[in-house]
Amino acid sequence: MSEMNKVDSVFSIEYRKLSGEYGSKNRCCLRPSSNRLNEVKRYNRSGLLKLRNLNEGGDFEVKIDFLLKFNGQGIDFLA
Repeated sequence: MSEMNKVDSVFSIEYRKLSGEYGSKNRCCLRPSSNRLNEVKRYNRSGLLKLRNLNEGGDFEVKIDFLLKFNGQGIDFLA
């Protein structure tokens, strides 16, 4: 998932919502920031990814622990 932190990186994600439903976004990126390193540290502390949906143009947040797939690859947080 370090690919997510690259400047101008566009990726797809699948995730579980708080309601238990599943969601996915095909083209998203990290919200623009003047200091990406500080943002990454903040994400790690808060547990939230602040993303932008490039298809629909809106911003959204996803809990890191609720991510299931990144660019079609399953995520194993225990590895």
